[in-house]
Amino acid sequence: MTLILRKTITQCFLERARSCPDLVGFRHKVGAEWKDTTFGRFFAECRELSFGLMSLGVEPGDKVALISGTRFEWPLCDLAILGARGVTVPIYPSLTSEEIIQILEHSEATVAILEDAAQLRKLATRPKCLEKLVVIDPTSLPGDTFTLRSLAQAGRNHEARDPNRFERNLQEAAPEELFTICYTSGTTGDPKGVMLAHDSLMSVLEDCAQVLGDQIRPEQEITLSFLPYAHILGRVESMAVHVFGWRHCFAESMDRIPTNLHEIRPTLIFTVPRVFEKAFERVTATVAQSPPIVRKLFDWSLKAGRNYYGAVSKGIRPSLKDLAQYRLAHRVIFERVREGFGGRLRVAICGGAPLSRDIGEFFQIAGIPILEGYGLTETCAPVTLNAIEDLRFGTVGRPLPEVSLRIAEDGEILVKSRKLFKGYFKAPQDTEQALRSGWFHSGDIGSIDKDGFLRITDRKKDLIVTSNGKNIAPQKIENLAASHKLIQHFVVQGDRRNYLTALVTLNQEEVIRFANENHILFSEYGELIKNSKILGLIERIVTELNQRLPQFETIKRFIILPNEFTVENGELTPSLKVRRKVIAERYRDQIDSMYRTSADT
Repeated sequence: MTLILRKTITQCFLERARSCPDLVGFRHKVGAEWKDTTFGRFFAECRELSFGLMSLGVEPGDKVALISGTRFEWPLCDLAILGARGVTVPIYPSLTSEEIIQILEHSEATVAILEDAAQLRKLATRPKCLEKLVVIDPTSLPGDTFTLRSLAQAGRNHEARDPNRFERNLQEAAPEELFTICYTSGTTGDPKGVMLAHDSLMSVLEDCAQVLGDQIRPEQEITLSFLPYAHILGRVESMAVHVFGWRHCFAESMDRIPTNLHEIRPTLIFTVPRVFEKAFERVTATVAQSPPIVRKLFDWSLKAGRNYYGAVSKGIRPSLKDLAQYRLAHRVIFERVREGFGGRLRVAICGGAPLSRDIGEFFQIAGIPILEGYGLTETCAPVTLNAIEDLRFGTVGRPLPEVSLRIAEDGEILVKSRKLFKGYFKAPQDTEQALRSGWFHSGDIGSIDKDGFLRITDRKKDLIVTSNGKNIAPQKIENLAASHKLIQHFVVQGDRRNYLTALVTLNQEEVIRFANENHILFSEYGELIKNSKILGLIERIVTELNQRLPQFETIKRFIILPNEFTVENGELTPSLKVRRKVIAERYRDQIDSMYRTSADT
């Protein structure tokens, strides 16, 4: 079992291929069958593509865009770019043509690798900087467009000029060299290009190896990968395979994740909270429809699990009774929950959004600890992380070993670390504003408890200041509301107003289930959000929410919107964060209507 840590990720990649070329490192579906690829074969395919990029004129420092969903070819192309000493510019495939062209022009990408014809169509108007296109899944292509096969053939022809150039590039890349310019998803404005060096990535991987220790077993873990690699957490996941040597399997699509979980039976996944939220909703819905005896058994099992982990969290050895009851509960109830994830899942690393405490505790009891962390694109993903044996729900863990954190007077989280980015591409003023005296000003508000665990309260720019002068963190309220299975999004409004309101979208699947269970007749979903029973239920949820909040943070009015927020309509970022500015402008009339009278405030 070998853990490989070097100065750059390209050196790790080179050493992994040399040290265990016959070890299966990757699995992906080809038709109906899973195809295995060894580290040696992956290296050979990557080498040909890298020489192909060199034949297109890619030189050290050149930007190469990669626009694709999560698939086997993504890391293959990523490492090929780095093997030419280029800089990868990952772009979400869900972005519009205008957004993609904006990033291509800003990054000055000379080559773009596209997933398919749908992405190619977005480049009908090609930026002047873009000299060559490569398409992973070819259909009918323009004459000057390469496929991966033709790019590999060009690479084989080009290799004879300097056969050792690929390996030399991998070995000689310096820690301070950029490996990527990763564009932020732009919740508050235009995306910025975050410049990240090899040293930032290696610092993350070194710290994770230290914190996770024996819990992550080199060359033994099996992962199922589905996060977008244009997101920094997904990107770190894609690179970590060369350090840890695990078997990296690619989900066919988000819709196929449940099936792929049973086929692959992973031991480790990188994920976002929504995956576990949906699983929790399915479990609770199944239990609610079960006979009374099953519901009682489920409640008893939860209690047994809480008693057991309540003792463990306090450093107390559970009593023999608690241990016996928990083992029985696990065998009777919770093994079935684990089977939903394939039956072998030992740990999940989670980021991107807050995880509900109730959901975290439930899956810990079920035997799947979810390790929530905190980081940004500018920190190359995590700077804090919960550990399996040091897990505190409601927090994002302690700082990683190399990281220094402090809280500014206004509550902003400041970070000092090797993990920090080198700056925003072509935006020196933004860089100076974010990096001051060696400290990165995160824009997040938080606190550190007496044991060193970090809690995130809100985004600094999202803070609402009411006309009464109260500073309110909307995310705290929104996370409480979103813990209810009927609520999809709950967006708090009230900046410079005298009370708070909310725009609400509902989980259509759960609303329809509720309607069917309560014999509510309807012909289309739009009728349900106007139904008195549904409205009454949401009103009760808001009332219960308000009872948990101080008076100045309570929600006085709300409006249920007929549709969910989506990435496609621009209301969510590709990483599924709410675009508050877009929503505030788009629903201005609805928001204003909640402030036209204030008799009951």
